[in-house]
Amino acid sequence: MSVPSLNEALALMNQGAFTDARAICQQHLAHRADNFNARHLLGLIQFKGGNLIAATKELTKASKMNPAPRFKAQAFNNLALVLQARGKLEQATAACHSAIHLQPGEMAFHLNLLGLLERQHGWSDIVQHMQATPLLSSNEEALLFHAVALRHQRAHAEALDILASLDSSIEVESERALNLCLLHDSETVIGRWQAGDADPERLILIADYIAEEGHAAAATPLYEIVAQANPNNLSVRHMLNAAQGTCTAEAPSDYVRRLYDTHAQQFESRLQGQLDYNAPELLCRHLASMLDHEHLINAADLGCGTGLCGAELRKQLSIDELSGCDLSSQMLQLAAQKQVYNTLSCCALIDFLQTLKPVELITATDVLIYTGNLKPVIEAIPGVLKPGGLFAFTVERHKGTEEVCLHTSGRYRHSQRHIEILAEQQGLRVKLIEPFPLRLENSISIEGLMVILQRV
Repeated sequence: MSVPSLNEALALMNQGAFTDARAICQQHLAHRADNFNARHLLGLIQFKGGNLIAATKELTKASKMNPAPRFKAQAFNNLALVLQARGKLEQATAACHSAIHLQPGEMAFHLNLLGLLERQHGWSDIVQHMQATPLLSSNEEALLFHAVALRHQRAHAEALDILASLDSSIEVESERALNLCLLHDSETVIGRWQAGDADPERLILIADYIAEEGHAAAATPLYEIVAQANPNNLSVRHMLNAAQGTCTAEAPSDYVRRLYDTHAQQFESRLQGQLDYNAPELLCRHLASMLDHEHLINAADLGCGTGLCGAELRKQLSIDELSGCDLSSQMLQLAAQKQVYNTLSCCALIDFLQTLKPVELITATDVLIYTGNLKPVIEAIPGVLKPGGLFAFTVERHKGTEEVCLHTSGRYRHSQRHIEILAEQQGLRVKLIEPFPLRLENSISIEGLMVILQRV
């Protein structure tokens, strides 16, 4: 019986039939262990199938073989992508350099390298690579990397010169505006906007970009212009409150919805790949030590997003029924693709809780960061938890004297004592409350609180 071709394995991989595709490659390798194409493809199949450690092993073997340089370079580049997905950025960078050494004219390899350097905040390395590689001088994506790196080195005039040569896009316009605002020239940004279509949403996107880059004060004049033109824009008012330190009860639903609809496609890769976010895994690990694995439980995931927590719940716990809710329809579409939820609802979490039948577990990872007043949420929990049930969530930690504050990021931070008092008022027992590194923000680790409350 003949072995199916590697082309068939490739087609099966593209169809998501990873087990069958892997079996074909392994048959080829059993016949000839030095078959580069089979080894390389097997590495890609493992990568596409989510087995990153096995993918690293196979692609490392492929990169040590001696096919034509262009094929060996591709193996190194794919190895870099796998290592990047595993968070091994220095090793990924080395693999990228190896790919470029073998095939210096391949633009994709250079762009991968620039992306890796950006994630490591290697601003001087980006500038040096751009200067040493004339090939990149005509590539707009590479030039944008260059401009961002120059801005981080406070070479704003040089950055603006590069940006002036690029086609107009929201990314280019936002980076140009950030450089101008850092030069205390928000008037030019506002003037250009007024001379154009003066679309408030576009100026909000630019201001949001500036704030997300850690320059909330620089974004304030832009938010103020929109607020003057549209005083009823609650999203803009929220960011102005954040910049001014005015704490409110919660972020407007439209603000949260727009924020996550806009970033849905990049959400997971940015959180896990760039911001060192692993709260769902850590929270579920604690839950796994507390819950009885011999009995299936029903659970609800508030603000489920793309399903990161839902996937961990299915992986680490004995889940029967799992429901989720989120304000962002774009995030829910991605969550549905994971096929871990029995039902998904596009609504606010309080509305969701009002319709929820009692369950054994409720989770809320990185969602209450948009709620300042936690009391309505905590009050609703006992009514939808079965006796002995758990409410597990994470928030950003506030270390000041206030119970809660609205940070310039537009997110709320809560004190440990504040949560303990609310739990006590509702008769919920504190099973766990401890600080932990929640995520990175502009290269700084944001401390969170991991909380598990129990209905007695």
